[in-house]
Amino acid sequence: MPHVRWGQDAPIDGTAERDQIAEQSGRSDHAVAELVPENDPGCSAAVAVDGTVLWAGAGGLADLAAGTPVTTDTRFDIASVSKQFTATAILMLQREGLLSVDDAVGDYVKGLPSWGSSVTIDQLIHHTSRIPDYWMELEDVGIRFGDAADQNATLLAIARETKLDPGTGYEYSNSNYILLAEVVRRVTGQKLPVFLEERIFAPLGLAMVVAPTARAPDIALSYDDDQHLQEPAWSNYGHSGIITTPSELARWGDQYRTGDIVQDDFADGAVDEGAGERYAAGIDIEVDGDLNHTGRFGGYISDFTVSADRHTVIAVVCNGHASNRFPLADALWAIWDPPPGTSAE
Repeated sequence: MPHVRWGQDAPIDGTAERDQIAEQSGRSDHAVAELVPENDPGCSAAVAVDGTVLWAGAGGLADLAAGTPVTTDTRFDIASVSKQFTATAILMLQREGLLSVDDAVGDYVKGLPSWGSSVTIDQLIHHTSRIPDYWMELEDVGIRFGDAADQNATLLAIARETKLDPGTGYEYSNSNYILLAEVVRRVTGQKLPVFLEERIFAPLGLAMVVAPTARAPDIALSYDDDQHLQEPAWSNYGHSGIITTPSELARWGDQYRTGDIVQDDFADGAVDEGAGERYAAGIDIEVDGDLNHTGRFGGYISDFTVSADRHTVIAVVCNGHASNRFPLADALWAIWDPPPGTSAE
């Protein structure tokens, strides 16, 4: 078989590739059936090669009480996988000369403690600011996950954190990306959901929306480890809150191969997380060169990976915190690596 990749850059080369896609798709369907119990909260997954979705599958329930099944059209909050979009927005503004990642966050976000004049946008992107995670401050004032907290309330909570965590280096904190969303608003005059829609989602034809806490018949409900409904009431964004399907997320991943919205600067300044992994602009660069980010928001859990050669993207999203997202993602990678139309080398 010739070394041809099937996708936007090459046609299907005869029946061999079609047969291979059919075989891999059947194995993927079997993996979903094996790993996603039909009466539990569900999972949906998609595989794209060179920007074309070759397979999508789903199992389990989007609504346990109603018995509504998860389908490939079911939407989920992709949780922290949203971070790469926020970081991309910042890099777009830097390319346009509207900010520098070396700028202090306090240059744009007013009312911060003294650390606002020393913490840079770059440190927010790479989680080296040492700003505590906002949820701890919300909890301290009695605001739980089921209690309302909007973007402004969250920014006020972050501003109440007058002391940074001790030490230096990488320390993951959702507060960083809440602040980045506010930087976008201050620079452009647009809230992050509007900016992403106009500058990323619409131009790429992606059916995505920043809408934390959104409810609709096609949005899966969120369930905790005990399969109790866990409805988030926090409507903040920047760190999470993008609602979409795995197919749309898998199509987006081709930006890391050929995109003009995601460019090589996404890897600039990537910092060591330990064990050889580096945190870039809202996404991990793995030891083997894969790109990956995972997410959790309530019962919504996600896993997004772009292969080291940037041709294959696999996205898995589930609506139960105890769901098998990692076993399903691992099973799909075992099936689709190498992708159709690629000869062994």
